[in-house]
Amino acid sequence: MKSLLLYRILSYALILVAGFLSLMLLAVIPAALANPVLLLFVFLIACVIIYSYTSFRFLTRGIDRRMYCKPQLRDLMKVNSYFTVGIAVLFIMQSITLLGNPHLADEAATQALDNMPPEANFGKEDIIKTLRFIERFFLIYGIVLLTHIFITYYYLKLFKGVFEQHTDNPE
Repeated sequence: MKSLLLYRILSYALILVAGFLSLMLLAVIPAALANPVLLLFVFLIACVIIYSYTSFRFLTRGIDRRMYCKPQLRDLMKVNSYFTVGIAVLFIMQSITLLGNPHLADEAATQALDNMPPEANFGKEDIIKTLRFIERFFLIYGIVLLTHIFITYYYLKLFKGVFEQHTDNPE
């Protein structure tokens, strides 16, 4: 069951990132209420958080303890995984584009420097290093999300019995 070990590791990594994303989401919600365009971003990040939580719950209750899980958990996992696939593909495509065209990061760093107040202690090299880190993080995170989703669907088929309630009453 090497794939279960991989699934467990990926699940813990996703739940950790989901915790940070949920804190970020709490900070963005007031701005999103003032700017409706940000509501799409809030919705997509919420889908990633919900997927991460529900898949972790499926791992801990359904797979590990073989406890009954409500069918709503499976439905939440599936619906949110569709949007999570979309955002994972977006992360991967964006990261590959930015890593393949280093001049784009240079232009973004120049624009960021122009928009910063003069008393900011950031240089262009610091901004480029930060952008490179973010690009690599999103690439890895997108790959981890896609891998986790595919393994989740495999385990949903394998452990479909945890979503069926068994009665011990013989009639």
